[in-house]
Amino acid sequence: MKQIEVVCAIIKDDEGSIFCTKRGSGRALAGYWEFPGGKIENGETKEEALKREIKEELNSEIEVEKFLIKTEYSYEYFDDGFPPFHITLYAYLCKLIDGRLELKEHQASIFLSADKLKLLDFAPADKPIIDFLCRGDY
Repeated sequence: MKQIEVVCAIIKDDEGSIFCTKRGSGRALAGYWEFPGGKIENGETKEEALKREIKEELNSEIEVEKFLIKTEYSYEYFDDGFPPFHITLYAYLCKLIDGRLELKEHQASIFLSADKLKLLDFAPADKPIIDFLCRGDY
């Protein structure tokens, strides 16, 4: 099974709501909600990868403030023909420093308070992050 390492940004607005994105069509896990980010490329630190991904996907710049949580999940089967893979996901608290979080790859976005995140259909690897955020100890 393919192993991938991914980073994601927990970006909060001034009211403390958290930015979420919905995956676009034609990709694995299309239609699921997630925290924005992406794969770590060879030679990149996790922080560098996260800054690059947010620039590419959302045309915005972030400051990576601190590591929050690591999750792992094995996606065994997809109806749409994507091969199975195991993901290691690293979540970081981030601050938006420039840009408007413009969607380039996602089909939708929303800011929600931590307690409302469970109302969305998040990708399974992201769900432990939601539990962590709901505890509020970060």
